[in-house]
Amino acid sequence: MKKFLVFVIVVIAGYLLYDNFIKEKEVLEVKGNLVKVKEAVDIDAPAIQPRTWGHIEGKVKNVSESDVDNIEIIYKINGKESIARLTKLSAGEESNFKTEKVMLNSYEASHFLEKVTFDTK
Repeated sequence: MKKFLVFVIVVIAGYLLYDNFIKEKEVLEVKGNLVKVKEAVDIDAPAIQPRTWGHIEGKVKNVSESDVDNIEIIYKINGKESIARLTKLSAGEESNFKTEKVMLNSYEASHFLEKVTFDTK
């Protein structure tokens, strides 16, 4: 019984050590949605199909206790990179972002957050 109790205490201590000191803390929280826009086409030119463009609009929040500079939020939309750049976010600050427009192959485009890069002080 004592060995089991010691084992449980060691496991709990190991988890707390990992969670508080070793695990990388989350710095930025990113939430975004795909916005699609369809071009207008002249009715007298029926052979021309309207193109669909898309970009990501959302919010980014600095959840750390230090300032963050040179933020790049990179999304993949239909396999193409779409980037938003922010210069600075203070601790606890929230900001809106909008990525570059990308031409979509279909109206139901796949999109996901590829990576977020930044510099800390």
